[in-house]
Amino acid sequence: MYNILQYTKKAVILSLVTFLLIPNIASALTFNPNLIISDNDLENGDSMSVNRIQRFLGNQGNLGGYSTLDPWGNEKSAAQIIFDAGHYWTISPQYLLVRMQIEQSLITGALTDYRLNWATGYGVCDGCSTTDPEVIKYRGFFNQVNWGARKIRESYLTDLENNGMTFTGWGPGITKTTGDGYNITPANDATAAMYTYTPWVYNANYNIWNFYNSWFAKNYPDGSLLQVHGEHGVYLIQNGKKRAFLSRTALISRFDASRIILVSYSDLDAYEDGLPFRFANYSLIRSTDTGRVFLIDGNTRRYIESPEVFRAIGFNPEEIENATEAELVSYSFGPNINMQSIYPTGVLLQSKETGGISYVENGIRQSIWSKEILQSRFPDKTPVIVEQATIDQYTKGDPVKFKDGELITSPGMRGVYFISNGQRRGIASKETFEALGLKWENLIWTTDRAVEIHIEGEPIDIEA
Repeated sequence: MYNILQYTKKAVILSLVTFLLIPNIASALTFNPNLIISDNDLENGDSMSVNRIQRFLGNQGNLGGYSTLDPWGNEKSAAQIIFDAGHYWTISPQYLLVRMQIEQSLITGALTDYRLNWATGYGVCDGCSTTDPEVIKYRGFFNQVNWGARKIRESYLTDLENNGMTFTGWGPGITKTTGDGYNITPANDATAAMYTYTPWVYNANYNIWNFYNSWFAKNYPDGSLLQVHGEHGVYLIQNGKKRAFLSRTALISRFDASRIILVSYSDLDAYEDGLPFRFANYSLIRSTDTGRVFLIDGNTRRYIESPEVFRAIGFNPEEIENATEAELVSYSFGPNINMQSIYPTGVLLQSKETGGISYVENGIRQSIWSKEILQSRFPDKTPVIVEQATIDQYTKGDPVKFKDGELITSPGMRGVYFISNGQRRGIASKETFEALGLKWENLIWTTDRAVEIHIEGEPIDIEA
């Protein structure tokens, strides 16, 4: 794969590269008829560029080759019409694509006049005739796409904002019975809008959920910090599972909260639950079941072998928290801390002679090759200035890498990389970067050498 991303100091211009295969994660989701899609899934009018829509249509079926006249006599492609409607009415093109699929199988099926003329099913109620003058005015691909977006914005969402329900009585927290006999209580505005458009669970809104997540669910790399729009919980994606932070200190002692990526509920729900982070890093925890005191170190707990060791290292007994073994179960046992442990919580040592900085923990020294790595990994640590001979006495380890979840680039590297499990994974395009909710202001410019210490992993491509 060739990553042909190019950069300037003030702007980052990303070019599309080849695709990689990503497993479909929709099957990991559990259907909740009270939550069809998130509000952001429905209202993100810029969720796809016109070029991405065009590629999607071309990959799925024949609609990518279709064009028609708009009301002003301009010939436009189907992709342009979908993009324009989504952008103007701030309704997601992804939703419009899904709507056309469940109404007419238009994305993957054959193109027929009927399917094109009634693409979103707008205006065609149960029992309505498509020759009725009140219906025929909505005929045509442009009208169908435009009205399919416009009605949701001008009517459904406006009514929900002003009245708490749509004109048919659907609203968040309001229980109604669907046409197929299910009692549904919408969890959000988007779900209420979906049941207003089509008041059925199966052969309707289930299909919205299914196609949306089959086509557009995002696969986030390990090291991503995810938070659902409008909610408080934050999760780390690790080993393909989501691990909740049960306190803010548990989060900020490990990661920079500015790296949090806002996602939809369905994006997060695609991941199985992993064990949570309950305690801040380097917390002192006493097991109420055994009486032992542990130091929390990453994903491990390290037993402090004696009160003498505790005092010698300089721990403060007032900082000890109590917890049960059940609360500690998510932390595996790390090496014990004893009198031979050297800097068990880590220290930065700076050479008087060279100015170079090394990180020393448990007697292992690791060189730090750039100030950006220093800031990423140890923003709150101040180096201790020592003789080079003091640093050299410790066993040499690998250089310190960037923290997982960082975005990095350098003048000589033709790419933007996401650090995941210590590897650098190239981001395939500007569209992939932005569709994943990554932030340009978090991009770190560093040296080529600092980038190259990370093995290159598989690229990240939202269209794969």
